[in-house]
Amino acid sequence: MIEEQALVIYEEGDQVSVEIMRTKPCGLCGQTQGCGNSIWGKIFSHKRNKLSIKNNVGAKVGDRVMLTIEESYLLRSSLLLYGLPLLFLFMGMVFMDTMVQKNNDLLVLVGGIFGMLVGIILVKFLALKNHERLYKEAMITKI
Repeated sequence: MIEEQALVIYEEGDQVSVEIMRTKPCGLCGQTQGCGNSIWGKIFSHKRNKLSIKNNVGAKVGDRVMLTIEESYLLRSSLLLYGLPLLFLFMGMVFMDTMVQKNNDLLVLVGGIFGMLVGIILVKFLALKNHERLYKEAMITKI
């Protein structure tokens, strides 16, 4: 089980939005909130991690809670996020290499890029389905 502290920032019915509170500092810059590295901070605008889950403990806005997620869910999600686009990249390259009569590396590259984009779109679609599962499996407890 993976546990993280979170703060309830929004409440609606049987659902709450929580913001994960990073307790360990970043190895690159030492900050615990946002991105202190100027380039990444400008690119991602110091976005915070928000997650909507079922309110099974009656948490209110401002409450600190402990968010618990199964390790296997995190591992499957990581494999999906990184593995699927990579798999489709290779499949696109192999497909284009077998379809092209002459040895044209540029077309193989285009096939790889197209395959990776298909993999990313598929990850987006599967992530929406997976979010429903996370909503059911994640648990919060009051601190």
